[in-house]
Amino acid sequence: MGAFLDHPRTQKTNECGEVKECEQVCRYVTSSMQGWRIDMEDAHRICVSIPEFPEWSFFAVFDGHAGNKVAYYSASHLLETLMETPQFRQLREMSNNGRLAITEETTELLKKGLIDGFLNLDAAMQQQQSNGNNEEKERSGTTCVCALMTPTHIFFANLGDSRALLCRKSEIVSTVDHKPYLDKERERIVKAGGSVMIQRVNGSLAVSRAFGDFEYKAVPELEPRDQLVSPEPEVYIIKRNKEEDEFMVLACDGIYDVLENEELYKIICSRLSAKKDLKEATNQVLDVCLSKGSRDNMTMVLVIFESAPKFDEEAEKKEIEWENKMKAIIQEHMEANKKEEMLDAEVLTVVLKERCEESNRPGGVHMARTLINEAIDKHASKQQQNDTTEVQQDREKSIETTATSSI
Repeated sequence: MGAFLDHPRTQKTNECGEVKECEQVCRYVTSSMQGWRIDMEDAHRICVSIPEFPEWSFFAVFDGHAGNKVAYYSASHLLETLMETPQFRQLREMSNNGRLAITEETTELLKKGLIDGFLNLDAAMQQQQSNGNNEEKERSGTTCVCALMTPTHIFFANLGDSRALLCRKSEIVSTVDHKPYLDKERERIVKAGGSVMIQRVNGSLAVSRAFGDFEYKAVPELEPRDQLVSPEPEVYIIKRNKEEDEFMVLACDGIYDVLENEELYKIICSRLSAKKDLKEATNQVLDVCLSKGSRDNMTMVLVIFESAPKFDEEAEKKEIEWENKMKAIIQEHMEANKKEEMLDAEVLTVVLKERCEESNRPGGVHMARTLINEAIDKHASKQQQNDTTEVQQDREKSIETTATSSI
């Protein structure tokens, strides 16, 4: 779904902050980029201290499709809807000024509260649509992946094909995407009267669970969770391990379409070692995905724990040397092709591949996409200045000619 631009929009939006816990301080950063899509349909939400539970944090990414209304509404209302469920109200009553031990009982309440909160939010949006007139029917939908982080546990809730990772020194814990071709999803879709064609619901929708998409939730006798597209999330409960946990990633499929979990892990580790600026580190991940062919909007939330790779001056030094080498090749190509009005990022990537030896560097030559973007922007700015100067010179010549003719 969605139309494409002639050239990708590579400007990034970022948000950074800290989560102050009793035993550690976690840092977080978000990066978003419109990319090739004609509209930005991603959204995200971060709350580092939930008012009802001050020691808990909430992170979420929403990947909209067929519009951004459902994604934006979900981002604005999901957390509040969760807190309004009977389960979370009961948890507040059980807590001591917001402090709550995660026991077997509270775990079940949390899980049920997350599921019911998702269902309630979708039902509220559908009710709003029913109250409107036919001309106002909203056709958009959105995936959602969120993390509710307590001092001892992380609760992932996933709807669709955005994905959460908890990256540890010994393993990567991942949510599972909801795709129509998976047996469990296909069974529900067919039972609801639908079909799975070209790996899509009724040959159209690429995810089998989502907020919105109400045209796929119209079988009267079925519960919401049993419709062709279900708003029921899967919940993952993970006990935190201070010595093992390195970082947590929430991202849309614009990232995972071109990067496997392990490759993303390695790239992030390399960026944390070589870059002091977290925004620069995560922005490079998005540029790598763009270079590898992602044509979707991209949003990533990165939460960094104390056991994550630390910034290393030697790694930074090697990074600078590599960047200077890439810049020299890019500049050489530009000098040899001065007559070209527009530089092509894909052509420059091929040039770098041809000129650079293959290595085990995470992301490979695609890591140079940030440098390529900078060179293209600089070239375009210079070209615009030249064009402006030429127009000004032509105007001045025209004035001189007119004045001479008058004499």
